[in-house]
Amino acid sequence: MTSPPGTGATTPARRPLVVLLLAHYLSSFGNAVTVVTIPLYVLGVTGSSVSTGLAGFANTLPLIFAGAVGGVWIDRIGGKRMSVLCDLLAGTVIGLIPLLNDTVGLALPVLMGLLFVRSLGSTPTGAARQSLLKGLADRAGVRLESANSWMQGAPRLGLLVGAPLGGLLAAVSGPVIGMYVDSATFLLSALLIGVAVPGGPVAPAAERQGFVRQLTEGLRLVKQLPVIGAMTSFVFVTNFLDDAFTPVILPVYSDQVLGGGQYLGWLVAASGCGAVAGTFLYGPASKRLLTSRRWTLLGAFLVIGGLRLALGGQPGAVLSIAISFLLGLAAGPLNPVLSTVMLNKVPQALFGRVFALTSAVAMSAAPIGILVAGWAIHGIGLRWTLLAFGATYVVLVLVSLRNRALREMDNLTEPSEAADGDGAAGTDKELARD
Repeated sequence: MTSPPGTGATTPARRPLVVLLLAHYLSSFGNAVTVVTIPLYVLGVTGSSVSTGLAGFANTLPLIFAGAVGGVWIDRIGGKRMSVLCDLLAGTVIGLIPLLNDTVGLALPVLMGLLFVRSLGSTPTGAARQSLLKGLADRAGVRLESANSWMQGAPRLGLLVGAPLGGLLAAVSGPVIGMYVDSATFLLSALLIGVAVPGGPVAPAAERQGFVRQLTEGLRLVKQLPVIGAMTSFVFVTNFLDDAFTPVILPVYSDQVLGGGQYLGWLVAASGCGAVAGTFLYGPASKRLLTSRRWTLLGAFLVIGGLRLALGGQPGAVLSIAISFLLGLAAGPLNPVLSTVMLNKVPQALFGRVFALTSAVAMSAAPIGILVAGWAIHGIGLRWTLLAFGATYVVLVLVSLRNRALREMDNLTEPSEAADGDGAAGTDKELARD
């Protein structure tokens, strides 16, 4: 991660932002390495695809609830403390797996338990760091769009670089080294944030409500801010269409249209490169070209829909790879756009809960979309599935043009005290610091 444009060296005001981003990149890189090394490790130890599937299930199960629960704790103890604690937990647990296996042995139930705890710790870290971003960007004099572009680029770049490296490490020295790398990145991330990043606002203990009440306050705020609900609904539908593309549609497309599964890697790599480029280019492009967040969101999905329709024409390998790159490029600005609006609209005291709840709702569409895509390909064929999914994007964008709530995406009014709700822990001015 480079220093913000226009600075030869990191100034003291920008150093906390740079350190936060560096920590985020480190843990994202380690996460990507683990995506490859854990299934290879379990398969090598047990020799069972069933055990590998169970381990993957244990590693992803906390994604369903850990984010929402973690969101309350972010608002309770602050983003800095939550990030450090989660990094320490995840780093320690993932390091224990090869250590226990090489010493006293590691039974499969214990392994699944450790993977569950590791994911439990790593899931809330993104929201915890995101809650610190606006304050650090303001302190550094960096545009929030640029800061979000750098932040959201971490998982994309981490996956693009870390996953192949994880496979290389596994091939050269076995998957154990990859897990130690993941452990080290989390522990180093905890150290960097703990030492060099100032804390955000924390509600005084005397003003905190019960856990369930705090959780429902996030839902109440979403109702009070129609733009957040509109964005969440929009992303729910697009996740339904999007998340089936790589695990279901692309493998079938590679096999049936391009004539071999070997093309899948090229399609995924091209999409990943495009996504990284689109994410990082959004920062400078948002100054003059992509100045409207609403039109950036709708325009990106309109392009994605058109490109999906183009794939329905089943072009050759070269054009398909080029289309995959353009699909990633169009998707790149989406997360920075949505994060920028969230950080501008949601009061700091409620950010953890709102971010976690909206993310959980949006992500809940993914498994449904995967199932529907599989049934659609079986029932109406690949070509018509691609055309149907692409047309749905276009229709969604056309319908959303009349959505008044989405127009608020371009209104950068700061969150008002009234938006905190009756039960909120207070405004930023009334909050203590980590």
